[in-house]
Amino acid sequence: MHARLAIPTLLLLGTLSYSLPSVWPSARADEPPAAAAVTDPPAEATPAADKPAVKDEAPQPEEKKAEPDKKPEAEKKDAKKEAEAKPEAPKQQVQVVALSGAYVDLVGPTEIDPTSLILGGSPAKRKSFYKLCDYLDELGRNAKVTHVVFDLSDGSLDLNLAQLDELLRRLARLKAAGKKLAAWLENAAPTHLAVAAACDHVAMADFGGVDMPSKTMQSIFYRDAMDLFGVKASVVRAGNFKGAVEPYVNSTMSDHLKQHYLDMLATMNDAEVSMIAKGRGLTTDKVRALQKQRVLLPAEAVAAGLVDELAPYGSLKATMNRWIGGEAGWIESTAKPKKEMSVFELMGKVMSGGGPDKAARVADNSIAVMHLSGAITDGKQPSAGSIVSGPTVKAIQDIAKDDKIKGAVVRINSPGGSATASEAIRQALVELTAKKPTVVSMGDMAASGGYWVSCIGVPVYAERGTLTGSIGVFSMKLSFGSLMKRVGVHVENIALDEAANAFAPDRGWNEDDQAKLQKTIDDVYGKFLKLVSESRGIPVEKLHDLAGGRVWSGTQAKQAGLVDEIGGLDDCLAAVAKKAGVEKYSVVHRPVVSTGLDLSSLFGDPESGDIGALGLPVEVLTTLRRRGVATTVLDVLLRDGVGSGTGRPTVWAFGPAEITIR
Repeated sequence: MHARLAIPTLLLLGTLSYSLPSVWPSARADEPPAAAAVTDPPAEATPAADKPAVKDEAPQPEEKKAEPDKKPEAEKKDAKKEAEAKPEAPKQQVQVVALSGAYVDLVGPTEIDPTSLILGGSPAKRKSFYKLCDYLDELGRNAKVTHVVFDLSDGSLDLNLAQLDELLRRLARLKAAGKKLAAWLENAAPTHLAVAAACDHVAMADFGGVDMPSKTMQSIFYRDAMDLFGVKASVVRAGNFKGAVEPYVNSTMSDHLKQHYLDMLATMNDAEVSMIAKGRGLTTDKVRALQKQRVLLPAEAVAAGLVDELAPYGSLKATMNRWIGGEAGWIESTAKPKKEMSVFELMGKVMSGGGPDKAARVADNSIAVMHLSGAITDGKQPSAGSIVSGPTVKAIQDIAKDDKIKGAVVRINSPGGSATASEAIRQALVELTAKKPTVVSMGDMAASGGYWVSCIGVPVYAERGTLTGSIGVFSMKLSFGSLMKRVGVHVENIALDEAANAFAPDRGWNEDDQAKLQKTIDDVYGKFLKLVSESRGIPVEKLHDLAGGRVWSGTQAKQAGLVDEIGGLDDCLAAVAKKAGVEKYSVVHRPVVSTGLDLSSLFGDPESGDIGALGLPVEVLTTLRRRGVATTVLDVLLRDGVGSGTGRPTVWAFGPAEITIR
């Protein structure tokens, strides 16, 4: 219905000048674009060598037997002159790689800003982090490339700590392959500095600057808003830690939870500090002191050792030529020309995506990366941004059945979700491990249900900045009795006994309800602890101090034995390949996701009205999301709480709600 209303408006636009996506990654307008595949520099047109005139009569037999190198003397002289006249290509070949925007492990549907579209902008396509990694590996194998310059001038560059660790290992490989690396900075944040620190030379625009804050964490608390609008959360939980439910029952964070988060945050910040310190030859104490200063002028950045030199804006090529020591050959690629495209062609282009049929093809000797990205929910139909149990189990089973796939890496980026859905997925993964070598790779977050699915008895890898653990479960019900009274609504509940009213919309759980539901929660929590104990070899008694909903960084999890190794997807692929006995292999990513247009971003999300249950306008949540605040957990809990009606409550294995680490 929304689409029919919107189309006439779009027709008024006529045609849009739309530039088809150029080669990836993109470069700045005033610098050479980065190539998606490295190509030779354009060769100069050279006239073909003069050939002897072909005679009409047939050649004599002895002429056929003549040696090919016995050419007429005049022809040899002409060829020599031509070779001398042809300019030699520069020995130093430079490839620019422009990093910009946010990179994701699994590319999903394209989000579109209607205002940007009306003003002539193009849809913002998500960028694949692993395509970037593959591209850098290709540069390492290309013998023609001697230098790689990373253009880090885009302030929107966003890589999480797990991605940063993996990217820096790729840069180390480039160095090992003999490539010289340089970075160009303008306004640098910690992510820019971490990437630049891995390079041999760092230049900054003289009107730029540095803003390098230490890691911070935000958590949204809804209790006061819920009281204001007459909404109450009734909670049943297991474990002695309540970080996952505090935002709904407390007005502010408890002291013990705040201290726990501070300890975790310190280890994550240490990881980022070590990246910069190691690359620039500084002490960690020096980098921490710079973090406390936070804002540095360009000259201060040079004095502190973060930057090697300052240069005028727009002088990337000249600055790097001076560093290299002469005129270098800059590898350039030509972007596709603009073409006029009608609105219908544009909509068809962005909705078609990247071609799932091509992505689904599997070559012999492949290793599958099974991405578990998003909140874990029960269901039969796939949903963008969520790990739905039914389709996910099928995707795992398809990997197990495919003889061309020799092993699998389970890549987890999830705050958790439904306990029943987590167990269904875990069971499918257990069956997969029985058929193929499998390891687990934790990304930015693998908490609660995300940790649950990792308990399959195989090696588990995490990065230093991975947020993991949160071994705990809870159930929550929203009731609207006070809100109904305020608007003049009275609910009359007629039941044979009080237990039948446990899920009535106008009242919360009483003590009897909570006592009965506590048995369910304790049972699920006990199963969770048993799974972790068997998978990790940690006695249940010892797990109590690690579980209860506590979250840990990857560094802390490794020390506690909750993960096996610190490493990324590249390490996991190598481990699986070794177990499978394959030296050369292709990597396929699953599930195959349509990369077309997400219509909900254009016409609005029909379920977004559930946010009003907490009395928060949709615009507020939209603004928070744009500011980088996570709202995934809140969305899932509200949709379940508002729409569940009566019946057994969902048992959630969710990490702490709305944690956002910057």
